[in-house]
Amino acid sequence: MIALTLDGISKSYRLYGKPLDRLKEALFRKPYHQNFHALQDISLSISKGETLGIVGDNGAGKSTLLKILAGTLQPSSGELRISGRISALLELGSGFHEEFTGRQNIWMNASLMGLTKYEIEAWEDEIISFSELHDFIDRPIKTYSSGMVVRLAFSIATVVDPDILIIDEALSVGDQYFQKKCIDKMMEIKARNKIILFCSHSLYLVNMMCDRAVWIDKGEMVDVGSAEAVTANYENFCRQKTVPSASSDQVSPNQEISSDISTRTGGQGNPAPYHDAEEKFKEHQDGQENREERDPPVIEDAPVLSRVKIQSVLLNGVAEDIELNTGDRLEIDIFYESHGDMPFCVALILKRNDQLMCHASKMRTSIPQPLRGKGPGHVRFTYPAIPLYHGQFFAEVLISDDLEMMLYDQALSSNMTVRPGKGSPNEMGLVKMDHSWQIQSLPNNGHVRPPDTTKNENPIIRNGRDFHINKGRQS
Repeated sequence: MIALTLDGISKSYRLYGKPLDRLKEALFRKPYHQNFHALQDISLSISKGETLGIVGDNGAGKSTLLKILAGTLQPSSGELRISGRISALLELGSGFHEEFTGRQNIWMNASLMGLTKYEIEAWEDEIISFSELHDFIDRPIKTYSSGMVVRLAFSIATVVDPDILIIDEALSVGDQYFQKKCIDKMMEIKARNKIILFCSHSLYLVNMMCDRAVWIDKGEMVDVGSAEAVTANYENFCRQKTVPSASSDQVSPNQEISSDISTRTGGQGNPAPYHDAEEKFKEHQDGQENREERDPPVIEDAPVLSRVKIQSVLLNGVAEDIELNTGDRLEIDIFYESHGDMPFCVALILKRNDQLMCHASKMRTSIPQPLRGKGPGHVRFTYPAIPLYHGQFFAEVLISDDLEMMLYDQALSSNMTVRPGKGSPNEMGLVKMDHSWQIQSLPNNGHVRPPDTTKNENPIIRNGRDFHINKGRQS
């Protein structure tokens, strides 16, 4: 059941160069401002029981979106439909009066959320107990540390049993013990079929807690989907910002290949037969003969470094960027031109887009004899089942002399995006490794009962009464 819908939500602000421009705009009816679009055309539907993560850089518009959902900010355009009570934990200390005591702020915040006097009295002791601020609850908020403020704010937001809970990065202020306590509370709320909107820079927490995620950048929704897929794309984006792209340092020979080169599968990144890749390269070479600007012919007495040249590096038979799932087959075709009879060797390095070397291999590990002979050549490097988890990668190919002391040529492939795949568990790291878990023994003759998927028997204790999750009545 859809409980929250955003349809074309946008938020714009007027930016003035100086305060006087506001007066001039009012008097002369002429615009003296620039429009800043904090959010642009955000459309999204969220169902009951769903936890949605929101990721993005600082200033991307995440907090603006959450403020609109919480009702503290009005959108400039678009429609917002909400069903249920909303509880929000936004900026640190928002909604608190620093001169009021912690107890008075509980009553003020709960009243603003629409709770009656009877409901506030019923929840007050549990809010104080969860925050663990018994000794400070009757002192002014201005005497609290930032961590104490977060404790009180989170306790109010979660204990009052909201239908929609909004958390905006505030948990990062609390200590490790209370963060763990907050995560447990959020998982309990999720189990009660409530909606949670969770904004965080911790991609691990987003993957662990959220069913779906949204990536917002410069006010626009860049990506939405499963939490693992979205955080993987965002992580690739962050790596590209912090480390210069490999292609900016060296031009890949694939950039010279026309965009219409693809395999018979439509360029989807599936492995092509050996002869197919060879034919595609020959087509490219034939089309280059009439070019006015070509590499000058290499003569026999030319410098050694130009005697072997890499012509192309194809990933699964294509020159364009490809996408793979963990465990898919990857074939890297290397086309070269040798202008002499000297022996040479080929090596390959697989790198992530932040220049992290994931794997390196020399051809002589499988073929002891070096390559030699004049003319074009083609070698293929194959990963039968690529073990990489999510990320963006590329191959760097190097050709050197047979002693591997002198580099003849090097080239980069196009980019390869790897995703964990539908059946992959929420695991972390660079590569997927075969593994298994077995219980060898348990303390005190304990035993493990298989989970019952037909019903949820996890009890929640609230005010001394025993409730069962997903039960519509009190036990």
